[in-house]
Amino acid sequence: MRIIHLVSNKVWGGGEQYVLDLATEFASRGNDVAIVSRNINAVTHRFTDAGLPVTTMALKGDIDIISPIRLARLIGKEQPVVLHVHNFKDATTSLRARTLSRNSNVRIVMTRHLVKPAKKKSLYNRLDAMIFVSHLAKNEFMSTSPVIDTAKVHVIHNSIKQLPATTDNGQHNGLALMFHGRLSPEKGIDTLLKAFAQAQIADARLIIVGSGNQEYVKELQTIAENAGIAQQVTWAGHTSDIHPLIAKADIGVCPSIARESFGLSVVEYMAHGKPVITTNNGAQPEYITDGKDGILIAPDDIGALATAMQSLVSSEKRQAIGKAAKATFDAHLSFPIFIEKIEKVYRTILNK
Repeated sequence: MRIIHLVSNKVWGGGEQYVLDLATEFASRGNDVAIVSRNINAVTHRFTDAGLPVTTMALKGDIDIISPIRLARLIGKEQPVVLHVHNFKDATTSLRARTLSRNSNVRIVMTRHLVKPAKKKSLYNRLDAMIFVSHLAKNEFMSTSPVIDTAKVHVIHNSIKQLPATTDNGQHNGLALMFHGRLSPEKGIDTLLKAFAQAQIADARLIIVGSGNQEYVKELQTIAENAGIAQQVTWAGHTSDIHPLIAKADIGVCPSIARESFGLSVVEYMAHGKPVITTNNGAQPEYITDGKDGILIAPDDIGALATAMQSLVSSEKRQAIGKAAKATFDAHLSFPIFIEKIEKVYRTILNK
């Protein structure tokens, strides 16, 4: 199978990690996989370091007449090809390239990573398949009644490729709570700091992993100082491998204010068998049952978050929820399940 992913974002994020995990897995299974990306080293080097071939193009959507021509040449005229795109700008480029290539065996798949309603575009039904990372993302998109054959619409929850090799029991230096992700306002980190201060858990520490705008990070650090918890908070910065840190944490906290189409951070804690506290405004209720395999709270609710933290002081409750979280991950969210569903979409559209 020949698969080409188009990646036009200028920064590395969850969507780019999604592509990397898919691409490396399908390449490891003997498929011919390639990446088409903008010439931005922060993105391209992650693919080249993984041994994936990368072709750089402008990828500017409607205003770009060169990229479709170059992509058409890359496609060729006869071999079946799956073009997998991750935004509508790249979908436009792919549709033009398919026409220019005159290759009737080109199929175009789009993964929708956002929670936004569809606009009135004519290209939706020209795609061969649309994959939504959650029912929330699909339902929001379909709420404006876009013109698309529902047989082309699929919901496939995300997963993570790199599973933890070992799990730390967390019994060290007091209770360790951890957040990891982009340090930005929509992630609810200010709420997390205020809730941690309100919870007043003896010997607890809060580890914040990630990077963001320096001014915003300073604002967060000021919140911690004013709340009297500065000595209990560790600002760990960015890391390329989050798993060893998750293994040493006792509790994961993902208090996003924005509606997450599918939060990978939440799933990473579940894969490690760690209890996770997260908000109920995104796709999280699709795979977390409150009180069973995680704790769900309303976004921006300091009191509820503090109470949830206090409820997990009990090691028995942490272990019970963590064990259930791992069972949910293994049964419904594991990487082999994710890959099997993606491959089924590829093979279905190639055989139509």
